[in-house]
Amino acid sequence: MIWETLKEQRRTLRRPIGHIGTIQTEPDARPHYCIVMDDSDGGVRISIPHDFELPDKFILRRYSGTEARYKVVWRKGHLIGAQLIGKRREQTTHSVGGAAMNTK
Repeated sequence: MIWETLKEQRRTLRRPIGHIGTIQTEPDARPHYCIVMDDSDGGVRISIPHDFELPDKFILRRYSGTEARYKVVWRKGHLIGAQLIGKRREQTTHSVGGAAMNTK
């Protein structure tokens, strides 16, 4: 019963994802891999490597080909909850085997 109460307090539905994504702390910075656990219209929950210190704001590039800026709202060990800042957009480049490929 408590889970139903917590679930109802969410503003938007959380969708399970389970895909690999990349995090960049700055537009030209080296990417760090993460797992996108789930997302909603307003945010995302990710799992990051134990040896990576995620800054409060970051760019998340998804397996689906979209990217967006996020702001961390909670941290619990290597799990991070982040709020979407702005809008998601299509990536202009994709990284394949460490090499960037221009898609436009």
